[in-house]
Amino acid sequence: MTDFKAQFVPPEPNPVVKALIARAMLLRGKPDEFISLLHPDAVLHMIGDRRDCPFYGDFRGHGQILKLLRDVDAEFERVDHRLLNVVIDGDCFAMRQLVEIKHRGSSQTALVVIGHFVRIREGQFFEVFEYADTATMRRLLS
Repeated sequence: MTDFKAQFVPPEPNPVVKALIARAMLLRGKPDEFISLLHPDAVLHMIGDRRDCPFYGDFRGHGQILKLLRDVDAEFERVDHRLLNVVIDGDCFAMRQLVEIKHRGSSQTALVVIGHFVRIREGQFFEVFEYADTATMRRLLS
């Protein structure tokens, strides 16, 4: 590798992380299967003001996270989603998605940008920070 490439060409992303992201994208609508991608001691930080949405807060371990996923899926239907970009750095990654969601109660739909920052331990998601466009979520829930 030339000195130029060594300075400016990033290394190949971790293939384990790439595979984990692909599997997560396929399983998100199936909470009972999706939970297998999370480390038993996983922590999910749903970023936002709890006054705007009951799903914001910190959730720890499979039990709390699985309940959250089921509650979110009971409230919202993921109509469509598209991966906007992913940056993988070792055992961490950041990702943005554009998700079309439908509120099951009002049938109102919206496009929501969702960002994730994830740390992986032992081949599973260990710490996840999720941020969904709070203004759009507030509109859907009011």
